[in-house]
Amino acid sequence: MARGSRSNLELPVEAWPVEAPVRAAPGRRRWRTLGLAALLLTAACAREPFRVRPRAEAPISGAQAVAIAEADYDVRARVFRDGNELVDRFDANHLTAGLLPVYVWLAGRSAAIDLKSARFRLRDASGQTWRRLSGRQSEKRLMKAYGIRAYSVDGYRTFRAQYDGLLFPATGALAPGERAEGFLFFETPRPRRDQPIGDMSLEIELRLAGARRAARIELPASDVVTSPATEE
Repeated sequence: MARGSRSNLELPVEAWPVEAPVRAAPGRRRWRTLGLAALLLTAACAREPFRVRPRAEAPISGAQAVAIAEADYDVRARVFRDGNELVDRFDANHLTAGLLPVYVWLAGRSAAIDLKSARFRLRDASGQTWRRLSGRQSEKRLMKAYGIRAYSVDGYRTFRAQYDGLLFPATGALAPGERAEGFLFFETPRPRRDQPIGDMSLEIELRLAGARRAARIELPASDVVTSPATEE
């Protein structure tokens, strides 16, 4: 055998020279990491915070509502106590976020109604008034409850348009024969959040012909609790 240095093939495996792995330049690695993070963030934010069913796709029947008839208007109200129904409509359960949704139908009969002057007060059996939240406040409460912090701008706009479209209108005039309808959201008092909702009443106050008119709808009790008990 010829003398001289031995080839790598003749050396034991553990003695083979180890080639250093090819490493990207620090700047390239940084941009590659940022690009991957941006891609993951875009994928996470590609949809709206909640996929709300538009009003046209989610008709709400008044069959389960409680109705009263006044001389100048008719009004109906229904408390949404079923979390599954809320998830189907809003992609979220307001009850577990400490909110109680009430759907209201208001129809004018013989006088125009200024919707901006409408006042709604929800009271429980003890007489306590539950604070009404605006659509924006209820939306923030939902996103906080579900821990949503990232979403696309276009997705958020879509969500806002569909969510706002399901709210009871806060402005506008209702001519005789016309109807307005939509959701109102009330904050569940903290001591009541794990308790049955119980009897409720909704007071409606309107300005008609320069005078304030009020009516009250008694809403039946239910054994559905506003949020599930914490599992041990």
